[in-house]
Amino acid sequence: MAVQVAIPGMRRVNHRVDQCMYAADVGVDGLTTVDIPACAAAGNTLLANAIVLAAAGNVVPTGLQTEFLMGRYGRNVTVLGLAGATGNATLVGYDYLGQPVRETFGLAGATPVIGKKMFKDVAYLAAPMASTYSIGVGAIFGVPYKVLHTSLLGELTSDVTAGAGALAAGVNVQTLLSADPRGTYTPAAAPDGVRWYRFSCFVDRSNLHGSAHVIV
Repeated sequence: MAVQVAIPGMRRVNHRVDQCMYAADVGVDGLTTVDIPACAAAGNTLLANAIVLAAAGNVVPTGLQTEFLMGRYGRNVTVLGLAGATGNATLVGYDYLGQPVRETFGLAGATPVIGKKMFKDVAYLAAPMASTYSIGVGAIFGVPYKVLHTSLLGELTSDVTAGAGALAAGVNVQTLLSADPRGTYTPAAAPDGVRWYRFSCFVDRSNLHGSAHVIV
């Protein structure tokens, strides 16, 4: 991969800069190129597999959350319980900048609930009731800067012209239910442990890191 970018190197240290207006890999016109190295295929049990809680409590991921699993700029997370699991569960963790993140999931029994925020490091899931829970990762990736326009330029998958993926703009007003403040990228060809992705897009030079996450 030809394009290399600097990213924060210490986990859980908040590197977000409010109203950040400069980054070496962003042009004066707001154009940047994003590289996402190969990541593990999506799976509903990759962070925690069938963890049994006898009462409301925390489900803590097992194993190391590497870049191969969580992506360079984070990825979305999935949550499911056994049939009958209801109520709101809150996922607690950090984004790729080390910024604390919380997201609320409305449990739907054994149907996976698809997250909207991009987690780089999951600390725990605060579950509302006794059940068996699994936490996984999805096929939506985080981006380094707040996306302004959803047009993708020069999109490639493993150096080959790609089927059109979907780029979502960053969401300004953050809640526990909103999508990510920087936006997201969903490739047409889902991650499989081999594919890597590159595209260019326009980002917000008045606030590159996007709005702060809501954590209460």
